[in-house]
Amino acid sequence: MLKLCHQVNTTLKLSLLSLFIFVPKVFAERIIQQNYEQSIWQVNSDPFYCELTQTLDEYAQLSVTSKPSEPQALSLKWLLTDREITDVQVFTRRADWQRADSKPPELTFFSSKIEQQQVFFYADIASLLRSIKQGFWLDAIVGFGDEQLQLTFTNTFSDNVISQYQDCRRQLAPLSWQQARDYEISFQTGERIVKNETDLAFLEKLVRYIALDEKVSKVMIDGHTDNVGSPLANRLLSKERADDVAARLVEFGLPEKMIEVRAHGQRYPVANNHSKVGQSSNRRVLVRLFRRSS
Repeated sequence: MLKLCHQVNTTLKLSLLSLFIFVPKVFAERIIQQNYEQSIWQVNSDPFYCELTQTLDEYAQLSVTSKPSEPQALSLKWLLTDREITDVQVFTRRADWQRADSKPPELTFFSSKIEQQQVFFYADIASLLRSIKQGFWLDAIVGFGDEQLQLTFTNTFSDNVISQYQDCRRQLAPLSWQQARDYEISFQTGERIVKNETDLAFLEKLVRYIALDEKVSKVMIDGHTDNVGSPLANRLLSKERADDVAARLVEFGLPEKMIEVRAHGQRYPVANNHSKVGQSSNRRVLVRLFRRSS
């Protein structure tokens, strides 16, 4: 009897687990298919955003997007405002014109997390792009509570647009604005030059970012020290540190006229100088970007 109960419990656990691992495809009664004439994917691109998108009439927009330092995302946005969507499922399928033995990769995206009539997926995007490039279609099951609608995004001659999208991704800015707008470099006691490879790599990326962001008008570099030593010596030390950061930026290609250096010495500490940890926090150079207002 105990053995039988154990088997039943094990079977029940496996069944419950399968609900989270496998999401069955739901087939809607109503199907809307993209016209072949409108089935070509479009690419929108700039240095800070890449988008591969297809819009199915007035119903929905399916997009793959990429932004600096963010994972690629697949999104479906419901365009009509007459009712709220409750869940979305997207999966690959064989195109009607493909051979019967053509099998797309088993990709299924499912989510009930809807924000402003839009849902995002972040896994398996590279596999999805390969499927689109190979000519496979995408079905989207859009749920409205107890009703489902199937949208079929057809696909023809997508080889070139996938290449355009990937080219855009390769040319994306190396940083986002949130990453680029301020950066702090720490220094050891008495240290005057930037030695950390991570800091040097960031400064090089920062110069490339500035070259792409036409709104950046100025780079402010503020040098700081702890309170070890005289105020005058610390003022000079903070200037040497800030000057070295500025020199690195110029070396990487930043126009010198965009740089403003300020030396604060031991003024404006961000932590208590009575501890080694506090002193370490105060030995810093802050690099900040300023943008022109639109």
